[in-house]
Amino acid sequence: MKQERIDNCCLCGDLKKLTKKSLQIGRTPFIFIGESPAKDGWIESGKAFYNKDGVLQASGKVLEKLLNGIGLSIEDIYFTECCKCIIEDRSRLESCAKNCLPILYDQIRTLPCDILVPMGLHPTQALLGIKIKKFSDYAGKEFQIVINKKRYKIIPIYHPSPINPKGYKENVHIFKMLQNYLR
Repeated sequence: MKQERIDNCCLCGDLKKLTKKSLQIGRTPFIFIGESPAKDGWIESGKAFYNKDGVLQASGKVLEKLLNGIGLSIEDIYFTECCKCIIEDRSRLESCAKNCLPILYDQIRTLPCDILVPMGLHPTQALLGIKIKKFSDYAGKEFQIVINKKRYKIIPIYHPSPINPKGYKENVHIFKMLQNYLR
C-alpha cells in the first residue's frame, strides 16, 4: 500500500520517485531518515547508500564509518527518505518533505523502531513540525513526538555528506550517544 501511495502521488509535480524500494530493513531501534533519494542512488540500485554498481556512495561511506564506530554497519539500520522523490532543486526540500510526511509516518508506524534519526535540517524540520534557524541547536539533542499514539525519540544528526564540514566530526559524539540505546 505505501509503495503504491508513493507511486501515485503527484503533490510535488512530475518528479522521479523512489519506486523500487522506499525502506531499508535493519535490526536496530533506530530509523535513519535522509532528505531525498540521490538520482544515482538506490532508485537504481535498490539498496540505500549504494549506486547501481554496488559501490558505497560518498555519504554512505561517512555514515558507515560513524556506524562502525559503534559496532554497526549500514546493513544494520532501518533507513528511508523524508522526501520520496528526487529533489534536485534544494529550495523545494521543505515543501516536498511536508507533502511526504503522511507517507513517512505510515512507514515509521510499521517498524519496531522507537528512535528516529533525521539526517540534517529538512527531515528534522518535517518531523518536529517547526522552522529551524540554527541546526546546531538541534543536532544531538533529544526530542519527543507522538505518531498515532506511540511516542518516539528524535535525535537529529548532521547530514553525513563529505562536503558537510560537520558531517563526520560533529556526529561522532552523537553516535556515541546512540550507542547507549543499543545496550
